[in-house]
Amino acid sequence: MSAIYGTSTTLRADRRATVSARTRGVLRRTLVEEGDWVTEGAPIAVLEDEEQRIEAERTATAHDTTLREHDRARHLHGQGLVSDEEYERVRRAAEDTRHAADLAALQLSRTVIQAPFSGRIVTRHVDPGATVADGTPVYEIADLDPLYADVPVPEREVRRLEPGQVVRLFSDSDRFVTGRIERIAPVVDPETGTVKVSLAVPAADGLLPGSFVRVEIVTETHAAALTIPRSALVAEGRRWHVFRLAANRENVERVEVVRGFEEGDRVEIVETLGDSALDAEDLVVVAGATALTDGAAVRVVDDTPAEDEAARVAA
Repeated sequence: MSAIYGTSTTLRADRRATVSARTRGVLRRTLVEEGDWVTEGAPIAVLEDEEQRIEAERTATAHDTTLREHDRARHLHGQGLVSDEEYERVRRAAEDTRHAADLAALQLSRTVIQAPFSGRIVTRHVDPGATVADGTPVYEIADLDPLYADVPVPEREVRRLEPGQVVRLFSDSDRFVTGRIERIAPVVDPETGTVKVSLAVPAADGLLPGSFVRVEIVTETHAAALTIPRSALVAEGRRWHVFRLAANRENVERVEVVRGFEEGDRVEIVETLGDSALDAEDLVVVAGATALTDGAAVRVVDDTPAEDEAARVAA
């Protein structure tokens, strides 16, 4: 039987980015559409590149020319036929044209827009034929596997948690998936007294960023716990008791108990008060228990144990 901390939250993508154009031009064609999966570095859109290609060729030619002049000046400078000032001027010119050629080549490469990381295309912002500039959004991309959820957990519960621990999540459609604790924030929110715990959730059909989920985190587990149906418990002030079928199978015995963890319709019994303890083979009253007193006569109406509870005993 486990202690469960339950809360709710929404799923998010751990990585989500807007892919923008890095140079000016007209969008020639798009290579992917919304919902497509892309890998890091894959081309996803192409701009018209005539202007950038001409500039790259022009600067490359200029650099080749200044590079030859630099080689010639260096040879003559070594023979003492060119002054230091003249050699330095030629060297700086070759350096400047190299930078210009590198920048033009970079602008040309940016006419092919690439995916910054592996993920799924969430949104396409522009259509082919649109004019874009540096910074114009073209696509929205998100890494959807795994998804993440951030839940605030009370400080007193966090010390029982650790990264890698399995958690359970339920969607609005009652879809059940398991996740794990990815990381635990090292600080406490002073306003709420909670710690942010980030959960990693594997990709599953129907789960998307923004999906609302209910979260169950196991904070502690008792192995081989003795449990009874919740309907067997009878409240008496702050105390609890159950009625156990006596050995003669004709009367009941009142047994005071101490509750432990609760999960679904099962309640853990961690202790019994008095001389007689509950045993896993005992039969307890699960229908009409509130009307009984210690020693009351009963009749067993169903002596076949159900799959998940003790035999039903009616007063």
